[in-house]
Amino acid sequence: MTELFAVSSPFAMVVLIVAIVFGAKIWRTHLLTRARVGRSREDDALIGSMQSQIDKLSERVQVLERLMTDDDRKLAREIDRLRDNRPSV
Repeated sequence: MTELFAVSSPFAMVVLIVAIVFGAKIWRTHLLTRARVGRSREDDALIGSMQSQIDKLSERVQVLERLMTDDDRKLAREIDRLRDNRPSV
């Protein structure tokens, strides 16, 4: 009987691995549930606002990258186009 649960026993190793995997899944589920319960509607609104701000900034970065990688003539035309479309102050 003691040979069955010895550390060097393949059966004991399999049982130990299965126990670790199930324990990790239970712990992960616990942490995810606790994180969801702790959030309020204000937090969700803040997260949504921050996500939209991140999306806008990502678009701006893409425009800047496009401007920086174009050749000089395209860049000059784009700047002129943006100046022409700018509302007067």
